[in-house]
Amino acid sequence: MGTIRDRGIIKWQAALMLPEQKALHKKMGEVDYFQNKKPVLDEYQIEEYENNIHYAMEYHLPISFRLHNEGNPIELHGYCVYIDPVTKELSIQKKGGSFEKIKFNEIISVIVED
Repeated sequence: MGTIRDRGIIKWQAALMLPEQKALHKKMGEVDYFQNKKPVLDEYQIEEYENNIHYAMEYHLPISFRLHNEGNPIELHGYCVYIDPVTKELSIQKKGGSFEKIKFNEIISVIVED
């Protein structure tokens, strides 16, 4: 009678994996490891940010935003000129005169500059 030979973990590995696939799997692991995660904001922080934005719009004060952009935080300075409640976007006039739209869910922090 013959004995059953167990191949261990080899039986669960893919039979064929291209070098491009191995490189892609390795790259995906590295990107996730080094990428900063977006902080979770609670309801009170979101409400405070909304109040700061409305205050800055009412009195035409400069405002600074810290945004989460694909794992990299960026700073944006200017004046908030319009809030679109449907698309949840803000129109920001930068100090150079150009406009930029940002989504509200990208905001990490809001500071009103007096």
